[in-house]
Amino acid sequence: MLKAQQIQVQLENLHYWDARVLKLESTNFLDDVTLVFEDSEGNVEILFSGCSKVLFTTSVEDREKPLREMKLSQIPYFIQDIEISDFAQDDRELLNCKVIAPPINVEVLCNSITVNRK
Repeated sequence: MLKAQQIQVQLENLHYWDARVLKLESTNFLDDVTLVFEDSEGNVEILFSGCSKVLFTTSVEDREKPLREMKLSQIPYFIQDIEISDFAQDDRELLNCKVIAPPINVEVLCNSITVNRK
């Protein structure tokens, strides 16, 4: 089984559909991206490491009220789909991940993806 397929199965076994996104942040000059979503058995953290592409797309209306002022119950992002695929570039094996959590979409190209329950 390919690396991306293994991670995809791991995520699908967590039944992430409609889970509220609690955190989405980048650190170390976009080298690492962390996404945390709510789960009844403990929140789940997805860590993307060695990122070479990070795209966050949302609507203009989504940014009218600062998110830092919102309470947890007001966070509007619920994961609808996560798709992970293997990606080869210049003889390097990478992972491409697309997260759809309207009104935000995220795409990350990275060296590794780690999934942990907190």
